[in-house]
Amino acid sequence: MLKRLPDISSKAYEELVSPLVKLINWSETRLVLVVAVIIGILGGLGAVAFRRLIDIFIELFFRSSGNLLDVAFALPWWQRVVIPVLGGLLLAPFIKYFSRETRGHGVPEVMEGLVVRGGRIRPRTMLTRAFASAISIASGGSVGREGPIVQIGSAIGSTVGQFLKASESRMKTLVGCGAAAGMAATFNAPLGGALFAAEVILGDFGLAQVPPIIISSVAATAISRHFLGDFPAFEFHPPLMVSHFEFLFYAFLGICTGLLAWLYVTILYGCEDLFERFRMPAWLKPSLGGLLVGIIAIWFPYIYGSGYETMDLALSGKLPLLLLLALVFIKLGATSITIASGGSGGVFAPALFQGAMLGGTFGLLLNMFFPGYATAAGAYSLAGMGGMIAGTMHAPITVVLVIFELTGDYKVILPVMTCSMLSTLMAHKLLKGQSIYTRKLIRKGINLYRGRDLNVLRGLKVGDVMIRDLALVTESTPLSSLIPKALSKPHMSFIQVDELGKITGLIPLQNILEVMRDENLRDILVAQDVANIEFPVLKVEDSLDEVIRRFGESEIEEVPVVDPLSPEVPIGVLRHNDVLQAYRKAVLKQDLGGFVADRLVRDPSRRDLDLLDGYRMVETEAPRQFHGKTIRELGISEKYGVQVILIRKSRGHASQSNPKGEEMHFVPRGNDVIDPGDKLVLVGKSGDLQELIGG
Repeated sequence: MLKRLPDISSKAYEELVSPLVKLINWSETRLVLVVAVIIGILGGLGAVAFRRLIDIFIELFFRSSGNLLDVAFALPWWQRVVIPVLGGLLLAPFIKYFSRETRGHGVPEVMEGLVVRGGRIRPRTMLTRAFASAISIASGGSVGREGPIVQIGSAIGSTVGQFLKASESRMKTLVGCGAAAGMAATFNAPLGGALFAAEVILGDFGLAQVPPIIISSVAATAISRHFLGDFPAFEFHPPLMVSHFEFLFYAFLGICTGLLAWLYVTILYGCEDLFERFRMPAWLKPSLGGLLVGIIAIWFPYIYGSGYETMDLALSGKLPLLLLLALVFIKLGATSITIASGGSGGVFAPALFQGAMLGGTFGLLLNMFFPGYATAAGAYSLAGMGGMIAGTMHAPITVVLVIFELTGDYKVILPVMTCSMLSTLMAHKLLKGQSIYTRKLIRKGINLYRGRDLNVLRGLKVGDVMIRDLALVTESTPLSSLIPKALSKPHMSFIQVDELGKITGLIPLQNILEVMRDENLRDILVAQDVANIEFPVLKVEDSLDEVIRRFGESEIEEVPVVDPLSPEVPIGVLRHNDVLQAYRKAVLKQDLGGFVADRLVRDPSRRDLDLLDGYRMVETEAPRQFHGKTIRELGISEKYGVQVILIRKSRGHASQSNPKGEEMHFVPRGNDVIDPGDKLVLVGKSGDLQELIGG
């Protein structure tokens, strides 16, 4: 079993990293670009090594090297079945021991790491993903190599960032550099790789992110060209247009590829759900998937591996009409089976394959019915490739540049752009805004479209925000006695309880106001008469992203919170305004915390910083009386008027809240425990800070 990389000793860190950190302090841009070049070189070498690894496994499985399609056609039918099964069996130990690093497409896992873990990816991902994906592709699994290479490059960028103790915002940029390096090296496409990282992985074209990503992409491409040669991934020569009517043809093809993108995403995740229901060990499922793919390959070995050889045949117009049409759906099924069963590989190349086959089919039909108005079928195969990628990724700008760099022909831009834009619009509508990558995250509850709102709210719990001042009434309480309480209490509702203290209803203030106008009703009605029987109830551990949804459904301003041990007994209430205030405060802390962490990384010797209007930022070791207590128990903000915006856990110090003894920077929540050795980053007035630190 692979061991975790050893931590750097503090002495080694001071000797190796401290000079770089000091350099950043006076020229941050220069050092970031130097680091981007390093990541680009390492990412390029990683991509080249991965390509070599695939070739090694192809020789092991097929006893031959060279064109995988030619080798597959030369095999007897039973070997076409057995080899993918063997590949699935070899994946068993990776699935059993390294499932988190090996399963899936690669790209969604990188995006999840950026959102959930602040860009921190385990270094062993580089090795486990490389070997698992090489085995899948080389044994005939119907997957691509771009997803694994992107994940390997991202892991390289993250590892470099962790070594340099980069802040979360800087870490994300370095991960983007690694992703761009991997994409650029595998396709010999520096611009496409950079845009892929910015548009798909980071979703950010900010000035601080793009230059390092471009630098890294160019460096990786230089490495790739040195070892693999400088030539386009596909040879394409036919003219793309012979008449202006073809713009209509390309537009219609865009709609068709958008429909196919929807079908691809739907079936892919449908197959994943199907294999999840199979009652068999997860580590055996890849061999079952290999068996099914092998059976398909008896008649259609074209679906083996990434399928670049078959795409070349489609671009050159060497495949017949019915075979082109059949391969669209056969490849779709084979890729879905490979991924869903636990195979390791990307979904980018299979999407290119399906687009090439659909475009080739469309081109041949046009040449049959409109011979004077349509160019060679290969041109439509190329446009179909762009349209399919745009529909699945929802990144038309990246697609146009990638296809341009894959072919080396600038004439592809107009036809591919026409097809890609319409495909994106169609697929975006059908998939409800989800791409093939983001759908996987949404199935896990991670919604990138809601940006950091979701992640900030998910990090806050009801217990962090609720108040314990309850307004309780019994079912028989007269309404006349509720009215003065409603006017004097700051609550927006009363909680109705029975004789055992269990909730039986909720009385919003609006219900009381509606009957106040009628003096006759005041003396007749009791609490039970105006209480709502149906209302939401929250638990202490509920996250605020779920709470926001419930507030929206119920349209009430205050919701009761129940005891975890007694689900019907109220212990507090949560108000809508308090949720909004908590969100604003968390976003402010996150922004300020990221800024402070960045300054601390760039200058570890600095312990204070002047802010605006007499406020200061100070880093101090947690006082002894704070040890073992939570932020909520200490009430630092209420007692001293000081905000704890960041906690730094010390390297090598294991504790209840940091069992692995790792160094961590994070924005605190109410239930976070302060351990001995923790460093607190505080913001407040100078006098308040002095009182707290001195006390």
